[in-house]
Amino acid sequence: MKGGGPMLMGTSTFVVDAAVEGATVLVDRSCGRCGTCRAGAGLWCSVPAAEGRSVSPRVPVAAAAALRAGVLAAAALLEAPRARTTLVVAEPGSPTAVLAGRMLDGLVLAAPSLTDEAVRAQVAEREPSGRAAVVMAGADVRSAVRAVRRGGHVCVVHASPDSRPSVTELVQREVTLLAPRQVTPVLDRLSEPDWAAAVAAVTAA
Repeated sequence: MKGGGPMLMGTSTFVVDAAVEGATVLVDRSCGRCGTCRAGAGLWCSVPAAEGRSVSPRVPVAAAAALRAGVLAAAALLEAPRARTTLVVAEPGSPTAVLAGRMLDGLVLAAPSLTDEAVRAQVAEREPSGRAAVVMAGADVRSAVRAVRRGGHVCVVHASPDSRPSVTELVQREVTLLAPRQVTPVLDRLSEPDWAAAVAAVTAA
């Protein structure tokens, strides 16, 4: 798998800060100086800072974990080549879907399952192969590998141990797995309205 990631490396440096009066911020603890950071993988910094720096507005504690997950998913998607159609395994209107839609140039389709008939029909209308070029996997990475087009990219943030594809499966379908390497490219592009939309997605769920 290209990039760093939870299947290969340790704890990420992108964390939720302690709560104060029902609110918190997301914090980046990467040092920016170690070899890992200089290689563009600050999310997996080898000497993380003790305190870190705030990289989000204050958000409700109840929304923080979902916002963090959405930023990580967007960071993984930015590791992939630009695609005409990207399929995200997430609830439509979730922070993950909202942030992916705001970060990517092509059409982003979200569904909680890769077997969603309506979404599959939309992909088939746009893609000659009938499959998306990029899939943001949920916990079941093997299903995402089967769903993406041959030679496509599957982005991974979290994976169930028993759902990881074998090397043979990846080679047979010529699929590349991508994990997030850094969150800065996402955070630099997020405006206050983007954060507000992501928070609203959590509270509306």
